[in-house]
Amino acid sequence: QLLAFIQRHAGESGIVYCLSRKKTEQTATLLAEKGVTALPYHAGMDKAQREINQNIFMTEPGVVIVATIAFGMGIDKSDVRFVFHADMPGTVEAYYQELGRAGRDGLAADAHMLYGLGDIRMRRVFIEQEDSGDERKRREHKRLDALVGYCESPACRRRALLAYFGEAIEACGNCDVCIDPVE
Repeated sequence: QLLAFIQRHAGESGIVYCLSRKKTEQTATLLAEKGVTALPYHAGMDKAQREINQNIFMTEPGVVIVATIAFGMGIDKSDVRFVFHADMPGTVEAYYQELGRAGRDGLAADAHMLYGLGDIRMRRVFIEQEDSGDERKRREHKRLDALVGYCESPACRRRALLAYFGEAIEACGNCDVCIDPVE
């Protein structure tokens, strides 16, 4: 799915988010082997190499950065045409912030997220392993439930996303559910 998505965006700048450092490296290597200018970015990399990769992404067109959530704060590249989540993000807030890095120039941008039962299970384990009280864990489970609800929504994705933040809009007519409604 990632390769098909990237091929539709050939020559465009984009961000692929992965949960782990290992998957970040593997995905960047896979894309590079397929002819995509793809660079990894994660906190486990040498700081100088991270800066080099970030500078290439910021200054050159058509570069795909494959990153963990360590990437993004302070990034304001206007021509990012897509954000692809190879793993489910942790919360609706994180997803909203990460996909908001695309289309800052006002032109159309594309977002795609892969998720499955394994992602949900892993996120629940992360919550349970937190060094926090039961009340915080309960809130984090509810936040994860909200993200799963967004992912499985049979209604307009944009409408569902903005409703989470208390904003009501009409159906966008542009998301996967609006274009190809669920039976």
